Amino acid sequence: MTKIYDAIIIGAGVVGNSIAFHLAERGLKPLIIERKSVASGATGRSSGLIRMHYDLEIESRFAWVSFQYFINWRKRVGGECGFIRTGFLEIEPREHLEQLRGNVAMHQRMGINTSVISAADVKKLVPSFNADNFDFAAYEPDSGYADPSLTANSFLDSAKARGATLLQDCSVTGIRTSGGKVIGAQTTKGEFAAPIIVNAAGAHAALVAKMAGVEIPLAVWTHDVAILHRPPAVGFHPALIDGSLNMYLRPEGGALTLAALEEGGMRGDSPDEENERIAPDFLERLINRVCQRIPAMESGGLHSTHVGRDGLTPDQRPILAQAGPDGFFLACGFSGTGFKTSPAAGACLSELILDGRAQTIDISPYNFERFARGKLLKGDFDYGSVWK
Repeated sequence: MTKIYDAIIIGAGVVGNSIAFHLAERGLKPLIIERKSVASGATGRSSGLIRMHYDLEIESRFAWVSFQYFINWRKRVGGECGFIRTGFLEIEPREHLEQLRGNVAMHQRMGINTSVISAADVKKLVPSFNADNFDFAAYEPDSGYADPSLTANSFLDSAKARGATLLQDCSVTGIRTSGGKVIGAQTTKGEFAAPIIVNAAGAHAALVAKMAGVEIPLAVWTHDVAILHRPPAVGFHPALIDGSLNMYLRPEGGALTLAALEEGGMRGDSPDEENERIAPDFLERLINRVCQRIPAMESGGLHSTHVGRDGLTPDQRPILAQAGPDGFFLACGFSGTGFKTSPAAGACLSELILDGRAQTIDISPYNFERFARGKLLKGDFDYGSVWK
């Protein structure tokens, strides 16, 4: 006998579980279908930065709304998200000073606690940093990082407490439709019925969408990450995105630093790729740049590496929209930045599903049709592509 649910969410990463939580808060009983296990895809490999600095206003709004969840997690969601306040710096090359100032002004209008500070101020804040190759940076003292797996599981636990169901080790093999509407999903564990299906399948989202007759321009983006031993001479440092060196880093506990590059991720991998091998030259390139910014890291060492994969859209921005048959929704293409905005994404998509439009934030810029129309998203003070 086919089991009937109010909604089916494909993917138990942080976005899918956020959607399940927000739908369950509104009284629905969703089924979350996960091909492997909770947070086993992009979420489990996320670097977990919590910051609001973007060059596109809607992304900053998503991050700002989501930030209110992270700093009030136990009260708003329940459980823990592991948020650690470290402060956050955005360093851009000198030729991006106008963009940096423009974006900080945009963030300040939203109410975000941020400012432009000088290289000398950065040096006072973080004595271990080399501040010779930039003049100014954006600084968010309240930002930091959180634990992606803990966050995803907290969303899930709260969703289940409100009536959601999780089915793991289960792959979707087909989307059932009738009269132009979705009616359910076929899976390796049977058939399930629902009038709403949400595709939150990460790197697999394009394959799932095809089952509903929807073609998503989604590439697989592969991301190498290293955890480095941080020598005592380095001391504390904040989270950092360094546009001048195309890298980012953040503390990982008291004695480690997580670091990665913003380039070299387009390898043509399959979404089913399980290979955990980093690119052959990744560590050499990464450590060279980390030491340019923090010279004392020269005496550090390698703790571990890991590899993550996500779906990358042509403008490196997500899709949050209805597409194809009625009742089929896309929540994918987050392009490596979905973790920090997942609370707002879940709130907005649940509003779109239940109310016909998102009210927390206007998500119309994240429409699906923009790709066919050639209307790719770009900020007023654009830094260029994040992933190169």
